[in-house]
Amino acid sequence: MTSAANPAAADRSWALFPHSLLVFERAGAEGLHLLVSMVDVCTTPACDCRAIGLRAIALDVDVDFDPTHLSSDAFLARFDSETMEARLDIDTGSVEPDDYDGRVPLSAEWVQHVQAHIDGELLDVLHEQWLVSKDMKSVPKDAWGPRQPDDLIGWYEAHPSDRSDIYLDDNGAFIAEDLFCVKPNCTCDEAVIAFEPAKPAKPTKPTKPASEQDVRSIRIRISTLDVIERRVAAHDAALLDRLWAAFTVRHRHLAVRLSERNRQMVELASGRGRAAPGRPLSRTGRNESCPCGSGKKYKRCCG
Repeated sequence: MTSAANPAAADRSWALFPHSLLVFERAGAEGLHLLVSMVDVCTTPACDCRAIGLRAIALDVDVDFDPTHLSSDAFLARFDSETMEARLDIDTGSVEPDDYDGRVPLSAEWVQHVQAHIDGELLDVLHEQWLVSKDMKSVPKDAWGPRQPDDLIGWYEAHPSDRSDIYLDDNGAFIAEDLFCVKPNCTCDEAVIAFEPAKPAKPTKPTKPASEQDVRSIRIRISTLDVIERRVAAHDAALLDRLWAAFTVRHRHLAVRLSERNRQMVELASGRGRAAPGRPLSRTGRNESCPCGSGKKYKRCCG
């Protein structure tokens, strides 16, 4: 069904339709199993929760099912009484059944399927809906603090209101940061993906210089995704492998994603980027000073 509705989406099992309907599909013995979810986003401006509500209905349909039927008044009325419910975190991609206050939770089978098929593209789209619901826009910054000419610029430094790309591991939660070279006329075709703890660990006596202790990054060639360099402490090599594997699974079209981000960063650095109008998001940038007054960067403190 998704390929018929959108040929470019033939390699994924989800699709978005009018009325904020998010549809997942999986093959059955004699047709398709569909999970049709109404996406509910909090509209309270002061609330910064990062969860999206899913009110879902499971359907068994033929392979030639016409998805326009999903927009009929009769079908939409079913969301008032027949739904299973779940919560989806737009930063981590985690899906949890929701049985709060007598709700019917999404079945374990569908939770497992949805969790396995959420990708970065969907999370970015849901983040845009989250911004719209708050009457906000992600406004990029084209002015950065002093730096050396060869320093790379992180995507979040230029887009502090963007969705945090968080990965959960047994060792904790880690944010993936895309860094790019923005030197004029540079043709290096490279990017660095760095993974750092989403929350600072408790201080421990360092056994290595701090500059080496927290480095978990991979330098790649954007066009081919060839790995050029790995920077990681020996005891963290397996952790970096897991994070990199999860990153490449989440971002199915990674070369396209990084190429487009690289282009945008170069434009911002050259002053050609222009911020979109709208009320900017009030969240503190990850590389800005923490508002608690500690003197640390937000990402190293309360972030």
